[in-house]
Amino acid sequence: MQFDQKKIFDYIDAHKEEYIALLSRMCGQKSLAMTGEGIGEMFRIVTETFREYGLEMQVFETPGNPCVIAVKKGETEKTLGFYHHYDVMPVEPLSEWQSDPWTLTVRDGVMYARGVADNKGGLVSSLAATDAYLKVYGTLPCCVKFLIEGEEEIGSPNLGFFTKACGDALECDGIIFEGGDRNGKGSPLEITTGVKGLLYLELTAQGVRTDAHSSLAVIAPNAAWRLVQALGTIKDAEGNILVDGFYDDVLPLRQKDLDVLERDAFDEEATRKHLGIPAFNNGKTGKELLKDYHYAPTLNLAGLVSGYTGEGTKTVLPAKATAKIDIRLVPDMDPEKTAQRVRDHLAARGFGDIDVKVMTATKSYRSDPDAPFTDVMIRSARSFTGIEPKVSHSHPATMPFANLCADRRIPAGAVGCGTPHNNAHGPNEKYAIEDFLDDIKFRSVLIREMGEEK
Repeated sequence: MQFDQKKIFDYIDAHKEEYIALLSRMCGQKSLAMTGEGIGEMFRIVTETFREYGLEMQVFETPGNPCVIAVKKGETEKTLGFYHHYDVMPVEPLSEWQSDPWTLTVRDGVMYARGVADNKGGLVSSLAATDAYLKVYGTLPCCVKFLIEGEEEIGSPNLGFFTKACGDALECDGIIFEGGDRNGKGSPLEITTGVKGLLYLELTAQGVRTDAHSSLAVIAPNAAWRLVQALGTIKDAEGNILVDGFYDDVLPLRQKDLDVLERDAFDEEATRKHLGIPAFNNGKTGKELLKDYHYAPTLNLAGLVSGYTGEGTKTVLPAKATAKIDIRLVPDMDPEKTAQRVRDHLAARGFGDIDVKVMTATKSYRSDPDAPFTDVMIRSARSFTGIEPKVSHSHPATMPFANLCADRRIPAGAVGCGTPHNNAHGPNEKYAIEDFLDDIKFRSVLIREMGEEK
């Protein structure tokens, strides 16, 4: 059947209120994997929605939150997978929101709500694209399969359990993951075929039995100082990670990895201004900056808590100090091996008393950039924008590519019509209506191109 791009795009525009209403319904439900608040209700909304739109479903219980595979068969056996998650980040600090984070609010053509961009907006746009294609043509040119979990924001701890439980039901010819950005309407789409992994650690120092009067600091240990001194051995002022053996397993970059940086869409000036900083770390710019951004492992101090942090003064000797550290992993770094290296590093420097707890562990993954599915994404992006897309072999953030794809070597990528400044995870998370509709349209093109893949 001949694909008429204008016809399906017109349908999407005509039914935008339906799709925005669906997104509003989903954003109106809390779904915090950290606490479990609203997760059951959100999963019910997701499964009810798939049922309303005529998809066949299989629900998979896990030791944590349930997962679902929802399928709409097409004219061919070719299968396009869409990965999404129904959990979201907490909304704090609530005082910085300009409207209720659990009520989708539109201001000047922009939708605001927690999850509107990450990732309920993506889930709805994939479903809306499938719906629009069916409504216009009556059938799909390929099978469309939704792979949905509810723990992405806590590191997908049970996604491995899900992939083993679902067996062959997971099989796809390629999976589109959440995310995907462009630098504004009319700019190229950005395709990434790999992601960094994530190791999240909690480091704890314990001193006196309970917080005590600070006059005792001259004779009793201070947990906060103990932890700060331990942290000081991990990273230097230039940002070099000093953990023994940290870089030993990092795969050397291939020439093709460096070549794609020449066509990278990263906007240095816009990003620097958005962050409110005078320069990037160590003054790096250009290709050297991009090498770090896409390919270098990181060790980030995400939070540090101890003693009294309220208003005014309180002279106290802290009994306990905790630091949260996230480490972005690159191939072939193993999360558990890296965690042990942190423990060994601290012990070797006299800090063996610091407790190191693994909170989250996800491996990195790079899909084969020469796989036919990569060409499907490139053709779709080119057809949709009329501009050659930007292609990256590694995204600086983490998505669970490895959990779903590694064992079966399923080709994967992230591509879409969001922007880098949608404030995902932050206050006033947003998604422009125009970008949301474009994302639906682009995904309809993806469905067409997958159907035509030989």
